[in-house]
Amino acid sequence: MNYTVGIDSGSTATKGILLADGVIVRRFLCPTPFRPADAIHEAWETLRAGLTETPFLTLTGYGRQLVDFADKQVTEISCHGLGARPAGAGHPHGD
Repeated sequence: MNYTVGIDSGSTATKGILLADGVIVRRFLCPTPFRPADAIHEAWETLRAGLTETPFLTLTGYGRQLVDFADKQVTEISCHGLGARPAGAGHPHGD
């Protein structure tokens, strides 16, 4: 099984998902505390709990640079672009 975790450390909420072979199998959501890194750690531990292998971790959002254990960091702008593309952004209406 291929596991991937994505965590968005936003200014008001920290959100995360665990994917198993591309399917969402766990979700995480909490208000971002005074120390955003605490919520990132909590999300990481919650999402990977019970797994026998360490998932690939991608971080985005306001607090993405506050921890040093992520495999990848992605800016919010890049995430917005990746999300808009499948939604049809940039294509004329009716296509």
